[in-house]
Amino acid sequence: MKKRIKALLFTVFLCPVMVSAVAQINIEKLRDAPGKLTRNRNTLAFIQSFKALSMGKAASLAYISDKIMDIICQQPPLNPPTGFNADVHAVGLDTKLKEKEPRFQVDCMLRYLTKDSRYTGIKESMDGADLYLIMNDYDIFDQMGNYWQDCYKLKFQLFFESPVYSDSSSDYIEFQYKGDPVRIVLGNNKPLLIALTRKEYIQFLIKYEQESIKSDSDAVKTSLEGEQTIRKLMKTETGSDRDYAASSLKSMDEGIEQFRKNMAQSKAEVERCKALLQSMSPEETRAPARVDYNKNTSTRLASLTSLLPAGETEGTLLVKINPDYYDRSPGAPTAQMLVMYYAIPGLDYTKSPDYLGQAMLDIFHHIDYQLLKAAMQ
Repeated sequence: MKKRIKALLFTVFLCPVMVSAVAQINIEKLRDAPGKLTRNRNTLAFIQSFKALSMGKAASLAYISDKIMDIICQQPPLNPPTGFNADVHAVGLDTKLKEKEPRFQVDCMLRYLTKDSRYTGIKESMDGADLYLIMNDYDIFDQMGNYWQDCYKLKFQLFFESPVYSDSSSDYIEFQYKGDPVRIVLGNNKPLLIALTRKEYIQFLIKYEQESIKSDSDAVKTSLEGEQTIRKLMKTETGSDRDYAASSLKSMDEGIEQFRKNMAQSKAEVERCKALLQSMSPEETRAPARVDYNKNTSTRLASLTSLLPAGETEGTLLVKINPDYYDRSPGAPTAQMLVMYYAIPGLDYTKSPDYLGQAMLDIFHHIDYQLLKAAMQ
């Protein structure tokens, strides 16, 4: 009985005290607290530690990275940072540095300065905002548009619908990617994205339909083998089991019929594509591929019926990464393209960002893009 009473007293008197203690924890963001700006200075040694690049390429990449960090550190919101700490540093992976266009990045991390009732003094929060500046980040296009999965499956050059540029200048291009703005600073004067030709799109359609034929043919073969197995089992089945097997055979027959119809449609599409290729003039084959999905009479997105005639300026332009954009000559800079985007958790476009979020937006929008471009030249 005493144990039960003690337990009751613990619940009644001690638990409210514990709840009260938890409720009294207070974390306050210190908007006016002086912050500090830090950046790393050993970029070349860091890059060389991966043993992925020649001395010349490593030195070029380190020089450009240091220039980018200098430009970031010159931004007004960081001189000095107030209400937050700022850390500017380089980030790299050996697998990315070993690519034909070595990928490397600079991060700018802003973290709130807070006062926590559990501790004394000013603390740096784990919360804040990040700015990513990634050199030679061609991966940004890997899942762009509606065709990337088929391109990878067919081992066809990646192409996609042309991005809609929302804010661009002679120094950068900007478009929305998964709901957020992305800016790309171009280090040379070549276009980064070029039009997919009508010939290339038709070649893609042929490969796409040929793969569909193969897939449907395999499905027919598998279904026929399954039917043979079921028929053998039916010889020993009776009653409801036999009825179920018969129903399964009927469903499989319907599936086989549909697969064969799909194959016939795909074969007809291949013939139409080949006939169009043969009938087009050289100018028509080289013309940009534009599609109008509203004119598509197929159940598939990729269809010849959506391809507009050469010379049309309406519809959606299909583009690909310019294979000649990256200059591989011995004296060319290692970094020639810079992808920029930010991460601000909790950013709500229906209301104004807080002081740290605004600082990040100011850096993103007002950084000297001309200097960033010049750093890669």
